Amino acid sequence: MNEKIDGNQPMEAGDHLPVPDNMRRMNDPDGSAFIKGICGDSMEMYLIIKDDRVVEATFFTDGCSASRACGSTAARLASGKSLKDVLRISPADIIDAWGEIPGGNVHCAILAVSTLHKALADFLIRAQRG
Repeated sequence: MNEKIDGNQPMEAGDHLPVPDNMRRMNDPDGSAFIKGICGDSMEMYLIIKDDRVVEATFFTDGCSASRACGSTAARLASGKSLKDVLRISPADIIDAWGEIPGGNVHCAILAVSTLHKALADFLIRAQRG
């Protein structure tokens, strides 16, 4: 991969990316989720939603650089989008943003998007309950 994604360093096999600026937990998010992946990495996603639009998305992971990159990209792709558009985000979008995910870590993209969608579902359930 030759270009930078959203200001992050290019991802390469074995690379240790710096901590992304959107890798942080949130107090009082409108929607949140936690999923432990098949590899043992965990992913958390936090959303602030106003007027049916994600105004802020952050994530946290205890995982590898591929998990950090995928979580960061999923959060960045969701930020500013309508709820309907967030539902359209797929693991392929994460992979396309990076060009490739090295080391057979495609499951990291699946983990990030699954956690994002679960956080959105959390928001929708809370909103429905009032």
